[in-house]
Amino acid sequence: MKKISSPKNSSSPFSRIMRNGHQKTGYKVRNGELLMCMSEDDHKRIARLISKWLENSA
Repeated sequence: MKKISSPKNSSSPFSRIMRNGHQKTGYKVRNGELLMCMSEDDHKRIARLISKWLENSA
């Protein structure tokens, strides 16, 4: 019986899609890190807002 598994050296389809997308959009690691920092702050603010809503509704 023939094994269908992919070789260990090849990347996953998702990794290939992401790499192609990064090439098309001109992705840079520094910009990605900046966006992650900004989004983490947004998550903290959203969590605080939700907790205030829950406190006020109780």
